[in-house]
Amino acid sequence: MLKLHGRPRSNYYNAVKVILLEKGLNFEEVIEPLPPRAEFLALSPMKKVPCLVTEHGPLTETGVIIDYLEETHPDTRMLPTDAFARAKSKEMMKSLELYIEWVARRGYGALRGETVSEESQAAIAADLGQAITALGPTLRFDPWLGGAEFGAADAMAYFMLIYARISAKTNADIDLLDALSAEAWFERVTQRESVSRTLADAADYAKATQG
Repeated sequence: MLKLHGRPRSNYYNAVKVILLEKGLNFEEVIEPLPPRAEFLALSPMKKVPCLVTEHGPLTETGVIIDYLEETHPDTRMLPTDAFARAKSKEMMKSLELYIEWVARRGYGALRGETVSEESQAAIAADLGQAITALGPTLRFDPWLGGAEFGAADAMAYFMLIYARISAKTNADIDLLDALSAEAWFERVTQRESVSRTLADAADYAKATQG
């Protein structure tokens, strides 16, 4: 059986979990504590989550895991079969990660009640503004990101935007969902069974670890 190692606080972990659920695969969740166990470091030497343990061995890096699941379990596709469309889907995921999520991540301290410097906030605002201007016209959230069917790009984008939109609003007064015309799409994803289950599990994890 597949084993998904990581923590439900991780957006990458949750995105892969949704993909596993959408594919209808049997898998076991192995919640990894902090600091990491020696057993986990043997599977993921760079401490990367998620780590998917397969019958052949462990895999890290979310994009690699998605590709593996597509190739080994193709009955429910989460990426387009057309080569160019598949490449564009991966391009959207990577662009949102690099130019939206990683930029907003600079201000995630605010989500934990920490102070983010004015200099950092200004940089976040400038870089997010540039990304929205550049990427906005290329992203279509109607009905799903890049196509007519829910896919890996939707799962990845949703969990990246969950935290990024809070940071963007708090640090730069930018409403990411409005700026990307993604409000209705975000609600559709939220209502999806695989996503609602993952969110509920993440909420239970947060309560258990905070209490």
